[in-house]
Amino acid sequence: MKKTIRQIFLAAVICCAAMLGIVLGTQEAGAQEAGAAGNSLVHIEPLKTYKVSDETFDVMAKDALKKGAVATDRKSFIKEFQKHAVKREKTFSIVYRGNVNNIPSKTIYTDLGEIDDKKTSDDADFLSGGILYMGWSGYYNSSNQIVLNCKLNYTENASQVKKDSQKSKAVLKKLKVSGMSDTAKVKVIHDYVVGLVSYDHSLRDHSAYGGLVASKHSTVCQGYALMMYKLLTDAGVTAHYVTGDAGGPHAWNIVKIKGKWYYIDATWDDPSNTLSYDYFLIGSKEMNKDHKLDSYYKKKYKIQSGNLDWQKLIKKSGKKKDKKVKTEQTTKDKKKTKLAEERAEVVHELNDALNEALKESPDAEEYEVQMYDLCKKIYGFIIEDMSDKAFKKFLDNDAMMQVYVDGTLELIDYYIIDPCVKYMDSEDFMNTVLQAIYKDFDES
Repeated sequence: MKKTIRQIFLAAVICCAAMLGIVLGTQEAGAQEAGAAGNSLVHIEPLKTYKVSDETFDVMAKDALKKGAVATDRKSFIKEFQKHAVKREKTFSIVYRGNVNNIPSKTIYTDLGEIDDKKTSDDADFLSGGILYMGWSGYYNSSNQIVLNCKLNYTENASQVKKDSQKSKAVLKKLKVSGMSDTAKVKVIHDYVVGLVSYDHSLRDHSAYGGLVASKHSTVCQGYALMMYKLLTDAGVTAHYVTGDAGGPHAWNIVKIKGKWYYIDATWDDPSNTLSYDYFLIGSKEMNKDHKLDSYYKKKYKIQSGNLDWQKLIKKSGKKKDKKVKTEQTTKDKKKTKLAEERAEVVHELNDALNEALKESPDAEEYEVQMYDLCKKIYGFIIEDMSDKAFKKFLDNDAMMQVYVDGTLELIDYYIIDPCVKYMDSEDFMNTVLQAIYKDFDES
């Protein structure tokens, strides 16, 4: 028991560090902080500008051109910005000879997603969805021309993006999707992703690389959706990465089948690492019950109201390869899925009970609120990681469930909240956090 508690405590401290990274604006910030137009997962800083003399501007522009280029209008600015971002450059400069007021600071995220080279799946949605944070500032002259300095954080670097593409092609070859109908391709890719990837409970990995290439095959919703986008796009299926709210910032996909758009949420089809089809090729009527699409995507794409009868389409496609694609779950799989869904429901109910018991005071510090949220997640994960046998016993015993909730509250206070709050109040707390950030994210 002591060993288990110690493991829980260590997990809490690790997760706490990740959560604190959000507050302090590190690489994790974009994944949890709402901000950009069209995306609830990326954080874009407001553009800050400072006026300088024409002479000073000319000197700065000359220096900036050594590591950047000139843009003369909105279109060339977006193109130049995208050229740097698609290489996953963290810092770059652009000399903008147009009017500073015409810089698309509020739409740059969605503008990047609109540039799509059909020869690669590394740009468009995979680029914009892979951005966590944008920060920028500039110096302008009397003519309102500006030297813009940009800083971006991504879910992965250029080398990892290259490995994603290599792995994607290898996976599609292994899955033998060539010659399948689009519906069948979507089915086998969905099953592959859900079967391969496990949710990253540490909330640290937001990349396709973490799920597709890394040996741990673990990532959060952002990574699931980016993986789906890359595999589907490489397979020749029209798909997009979209974001919104599902009890918090969330990412999923839309797919076009026979000219009509449908939703897929691979993350939510992976309850307790079990394959489900509850969010597979469904329409807005069903999806809107627990998902709220960001306004940009809602205006841009007309999603079908009803669900797609994908089993029927695959069975009657007439393609030889489609005949080998399973369209029905076995009895065993159905039982596993049902148990996984029950487990997810229990976690939801227990979290509601914990929410009621862990009501923070209205003037609670932000880190205290995040600590409570973190604790709820940790104890939900314990339920998710129980063996099926243990969970069945737990499910049938109300007294045990009550002990669990009561014990959880005590453990949260004694082993997590009290020690962490005391440490956070200590003088060396900020220095320790900053040192960890510098080490993990290589920031100066």
